[in-house]
Amino acid sequence: MVSREGKYPPSEDLAKLIRHWNATWPNALLTNEQMKQLYPYILQKWREGWTLAQIAQTACSCNDGRNIAPSPAALRVVPARRLSLPPVGAVPGQTFGAEEIRDAGSVSRLKMQADVAELKAKSIGTEIEILYRRMQVAPESGRARLEEQRQKLVAQMEGQKQVAQNARARLAELESTGRLSAAGRKPKVKKEPVPKAKPPTPKPTRQKRPATADKPVSAPPAPAPTAPTSSMDAVEDAIAKLYEDD
Repeated sequence: MVSREGKYPPSEDLAKLIRHWNATWPNALLTNEQMKQLYPYILQKWREGWTLAQIAQTACSCNDGRNIAPSPAALRVVPARRLSLPPVGAVPGQTFGAEEIRDAGSVSRLKMQADVAELKAKSIGTEIEILYRRMQVAPESGRARLEEQRQKLVAQMEGQKQVAQNARARLAELESTGRLSAAGRKPKVKKEPVPKAKPPTPKPTRQKRPATADKPVSAPPAPAPTAPTSSMDAVEDAIAKLYEDD
């Protein structure tokens, strides 16, 4: 085994040890000051090769001075699953108390589930009480409708109480064994495959309109014929030319 001389146990393992002792002796003082007194013993055993889980279970008691018996911490199983986390930023060699360790995700989720369900049940109980007061002064014709509402609320409240009870039971199981059985777990709803959308029907190709034949260019209108010169004027001109030499 690699020597641990000069090294310190991981903060996560120290948080696991504190949780184990805190669960074994809920009324014990496991503050930061108390852990500073216990830490030299923990560090010594760890450097000798012990795991933090072994150290958590080594305490024995001899209350009458004669009979030695294993302590409750030795009889209680240290869950292999991590249920707690050290304070944010904690480093090996740093001590901290039970009030500073944080719940792991699996623990905090079950606590939250139980707390929320209990708050919902309490809220529904208030609605039932209000409805009951209204029934006392309601006319006979409206009491049946109010009673129907009350029964629905009672069923909802009992459902929330059952959710809280299941969450608390699963939390106790997780704390004691480090495992969670399938009982009480919400069944996974199998998602139905979403049908693929049909491809859109292609639009029919528009037929091109046939090209229209060019219209024949009409010939320009022929110029109107010039009116002929008067025949009398021509005769007079010819006579005048005959006498030009005289």
